[in-house]
Amino acid sequence: MVVTLAPESRSEAERHAKSAAPYEACGVVIQAATGQMYWPCRNVCEEPEKHFVMHPRDYYRASVNGEILAIVHSHPKGGPASELDQRACLQSGVPWLIYSLPTDEWLTIEP
Repeated sequence: MVVTLAPESRSEAERHAKSAAPYEACGVVIQAATGQMYWPCRNVCEEPEKHFVMHPRDYYRASVNGEILAIVHSHPKGGPASELDQRACLQSGVPWLIYSLPTDEWLTIEP
């Protein structure tokens, strides 16, 4: 499934990533009754500057408000998707959208 971020979702995700730096930001893109939206989630990882762990309650709240289309997270220092990203994407069953702050670019990985 290919997910294209709506301009407003993209802007919200980028704003969230910039405000969370130097930590990784995370969230989901959902298809709600009102349209596509970015749903920010808390990163509860013990090493948030290196990884992310999405708060399960945040993920749940997003899922009851719309269909989960993609997982979003940031790479504050840039770089490609890690091996862990690849494995977790496969397990999640949805695309992952990764925002690189230094290059202001998006990377998509598919399950």
